[in-house]
Amino acid sequence: MEYIKFLVLETIKKIFIKQLVLSNSMNGRLTFIEYLKILEPSDWSRKINDKWTVKDVVAHLIGWDKGDPEIIRTTWETKKAPWFTKTKDFKEFNAKNVEFYKDYKSAELIKEWKKWKKKVREEIDKIGEEKLRKHPELFGWLFEKGGNKHEKFHYNQIKEVVKRKNLK
Repeated sequence: MEYIKFLVLETIKKIFIKQLVLSNSMNGRLTFIEYLKILEPSDWSRKINDKWTVKDVVAHLIGWDKGDPEIIRTTWETKKAPWFTKTKDFKEFNAKNVEFYKDYKSAELIKEWKKWKKKVREEIDKIGEEKLRKHPELFGWLFEKGGNKHEKFHYNQIKEVVKRKNLK
């Protein structure tokens, strides 16, 4: 009987903590990656739109960060704008990244994204943030006012899908 009480209390505690974390994330107090860590495994396969699941959106975002260290370095050396500033067609690029990460588990995706975010920061630090900021025509995308709008857009999409599920 004591063991059952213990299990019930632990379950209630976990639910309470998750609700607290979800509540904080809805108020913008949780980073995107922290938020992803508390998702249920089933949340990762939830459809964001006709084409992508939560997992696909995360894979797509990792792909962008994964390419950034090289883009930062090349753009600095050549003083030529990155490829993505010259097009609006990202379908092939995004599809490649979704396909590349399709067999990754959620924890592996989170680890991978953290790794690439760290490498982006290291590349910025190697050159110097102040130097890069002096060239907004080349590096403005790195220092968007109010943060990365692309990530925020997808973060809000994912939160909305999870929120709708939790309201059912």
